[in-house]
Amino acid sequence: MKTINIIATPNCVISSLTGIVDFMEFCNIFWRYLHPDCEDKLFHCQIYTTQGSEIKSDTGISIKARNISEYEPGDAVFLVSIFAHNRTHMEAYLNSCDCISAVIKQEHQQGKVIASYCTGTFGLARTGVLDGAPATTVWWMKNLFTEHFPEVKLKMDELVVEHQNLITGGATTSYFSVCMAMLEKMTNDIFATQMSKLLLLDKQRLSQQPFIDTAFIINKHDAVVERVQAWMMSHYAEPFSLDAICEQFAVSKRTLIRRFKNACGETPLNYLQKIRIEKAKHYLESTNLPVEQIVLKVGYEDVASFRKLFTSHTQLSPKNYRERFSYNMPRAV
Repeated sequence: MKTINIIATPNCVISSLTGIVDFMEFCNIFWRYLHPDCEDKLFHCQIYTTQGSEIKSDTGISIKARNISEYEPGDAVFLVSIFAHNRTHMEAYLNSCDCISAVIKQEHQQGKVIASYCTGTFGLARTGVLDGAPATTVWWMKNLFTEHFPEVKLKMDELVVEHQNLITGGATTSYFSVCMAMLEKMTNDIFATQMSKLLLLDKQRLSQQPFIDTAFIINKHDAVVERVQAWMMSHYAEPFSLDAICEQFAVSKRTLIRRFKNACGETPLNYLQKIRIEKAKHYLESTNLPVEQIVLKVGYEDVASFRKLFTSHTQLSPKNYRERFSYNMPRAV
């Protein structure tokens, strides 16, 4: 029997905590079905909390747990995500993670499987185990993540990133995919494939790129950059001229590019391209307009170039994106 140590901090997402436990119990049930003579479970989940001996959610749900001071080494560590909607929430969370650093570092050095997802990846990075390693995180906080942990090699085009004994996942419900990756490491491909079928989980773990919405990404505060971004939101379909923008906002090209890169990690042109892609996604979701018309509406003329750009940003063609996310197309009855 292998022990999965689940670490939960205050304000953790209770549904994902219980979801991880339930996932492992599903594995136990199926394991006993395949091995009726085996008395041991496949997995045992031990929940630890960083405060007291109980995890309490803001919704009134309580779960008994052991305090992190009583930690006993296991076979894997799973750090649960938290509710964090802005920079202030995340700063408070990071300050609360110091008490778990020693535990996670020790388990990492022993070669144990270490996993987290969504906002929990910030806590994992805080311990230092992700330094120099590829990882992914919650997409709307990717710039904040890079700001705090520039040593981590973010791969935002992937839903799950595995590196040696480390597993990181993208936003919110990616913990299901992280569980699958952990299962593959700790059992075998045949059993993991069977579980993926039973739980309707895709082992391919496709990209989180199609779900990213530029409007919700948290950036560094910069008054000039924010004014330019607001202007771009209203004038995205107009021809792009960096010279004209700089003249309008009384800033040099070099300064504006530098401030954009510092605030949101990209150039003004790249940011405008993302706005145009988001507007195109909206048209694909909510209208039946031909792609050729959408291209013109968002400021492009060359349809082929737009398709290539759209696919590079979303990992889906415009047609496939519409099929997947449209809420305007008639549904079969």
